[in-house]
Amino acid sequence: MDTTYLILGINHKKASLELREKINIPQSLIPRVQNEIQLLLKSNKSEHIILSTCNRTEFYFSGVISQEDLEALMDWISDFSKEEKENLMKFTYLLKGDDAVAHIFRLACGLDSMAIGEPQILGQLKSATKLAKESGFLGNELDQLTQRAFNVAKIVRSKTDIGKQSISLAVLSIQLTKRIFGNLSNCRVLFIGAGEMIRLCLNHVKEQNPRSISLTNRDAERGKILAKEFGGDYFPLSSLNAELSKFDIVYSCTASSLPLIGVGTISTALKKRKNYPIVCIDLAVPRDIEPEVKKLDNIFLFSIDDLGTQVDENLKTRMSSVKEAEEIIKENIIGFFNWKKNRENIPLITRIQDKGDSIKKLEIKLAKKRLENGISIEEVLDGLAKGITNKFLHNAYKTLNSNTSEEQEITEMWIKKIYGIDSNNE
Repeated sequence: MDTTYLILGINHKKASLELREKINIPQSLIPRVQNEIQLLLKSNKSEHIILSTCNRTEFYFSGVISQEDLEALMDWISDFSKEEKENLMKFTYLLKGDDAVAHIFRLACGLDSMAIGEPQILGQLKSATKLAKESGFLGNELDQLTQRAFNVAKIVRSKTDIGKQSISLAVLSIQLTKRIFGNLSNCRVLFIGAGEMIRLCLNHVKEQNPRSISLTNRDAERGKILAKEFGGDYFPLSSLNAELSKFDIVYSCTASSLPLIGVGTISTALKKRKNYPIVCIDLAVPRDIEPEVKKLDNIFLFSIDDLGTQVDENLKTRMSSVKEAEEIIKENIIGFFNWKKNRENIPLITRIQDKGDSIKKLEIKLAKKRLENGISIEEVLDGLAKGITNKFLHNAYKTLNSNTSEEQEITEMWIKKIYGIDSNNE
């Protein structure tokens, strides 16, 4: 049975932040969700990976996925997100075969990201693949596909400037913040969370030499370690409301299912600051800061989608690198399917080799007997060669003589192709 690749997903290109928030699956829930989805599918032989980030939630499958299976999956997504199935259908995409392979290659290379060329999605894809393997849902087919995708990403980054020219969300957030405060050397910066995105932002903000860095996190031990690494202070998340007014810039990216900062908290902080502005960078999905906060005076709130609009302005300068990367991806898609086809031929190749070995052994056995009977070595070698040749060509002769005229034309074509016979030199 042929194996096919299939991707069902929703991302930042078609879906709003509000909708992506509803569909986002926390990392801790993914193993449970994988089990639920496996029970939905009629075929229990399918492999699947779930990738859920701030910009996308995608389901990768290999195996037989019927229309009935897809309907059941859409029903599950509708129940999980509390969103009408008909509305979800407007924003989801379904990719199969070559299109699915192209998508995962482009994704690994950062070409499908909000910030073109960013490397973070590659790490997220690797983590999702690892989690699927640990949960028992990563089989040989998806493992081969993802490993090839990781390799293509490596090639693209080594042969193009796509990574060098990428403008990350962290860098863009600093650019936006500078428009308000100018030099950040007088700014107190707060980081909420201790994940990969916060670490990335810390790296860039630290280079700006802010007045101070503070961090808070639900996991106190992890938060303290990260704060110490960057020379910052730590306070418990329970003190956030009381401490918020001290900061000029707030970066937030947690896995909280509910907002951590509401309109009331921000209003109170602004009063304490005598309406001195606060810049809030909310990189979380679901969001950590209530979107209504944006309506307040002296608050500059930027969501991940707000930063995405800034990314678009920088895309034109990177189009040459994108084109180079796309060419590499195209070549590797063809190479991947050729490789898969060759792997499918391995059993037949093995049988051909076994057939050749049996003919060889038989002819060598006959040649040894002829030598023992005193026949000259030249005559024995000539007979050995003829014996092997005739046995390999026997079925070709037989098929040519037994086919109809129409079948014979096809047979002639394949015999010429297999034995390398040039029609022009007959």
